[in-house]
Amino acid sequence: MTVLVAYAHTPEGHAALERGTRIAERERLPLVIFDLDATSESADRSIPAAAETPSELDTRWLARDVRSHDATGELIDIVHTIEPDVVVVGVRPRTSVGKFLLGSNAQRIIIDSPVPVLAVKAVRHEA
Repeated sequence: MTVLVAYAHTPEGHAALERGTRIAERERLPLVIFDLDATSESADRSIPAAAETPSELDTRWLARDVRSHDATGELIDIVHTIEPDVVVVGVRPRTSVGKFLLGSNAQRIIIDSPVPVLAVKAVRHEA
């Protein structure tokens, strides 16, 4: 029983981390954070202070394999290995053309994950 967060250094990634942390706290589950941006060589430098999780949580940070060019595929492999209860991923609004031309890592995670995926939006502040 685990919560897996697909973390990126973006507002959406921070929103996913915040929601995943709250779920892990509420359900008293271990939290695994897969840093989509960090590699094993940069992991110590990449974990921002703002992304700290409560010390009472059983938390593990994972970084991508430095040889991997497919962070999303690596995340799906981790899902198959640790079999979490849920994967939490941040999403951002995109136009139809943007979805068609760029694809979507979040969409791939949602489709390829064998476990439930919670898609979280970042709070947008209107100017």
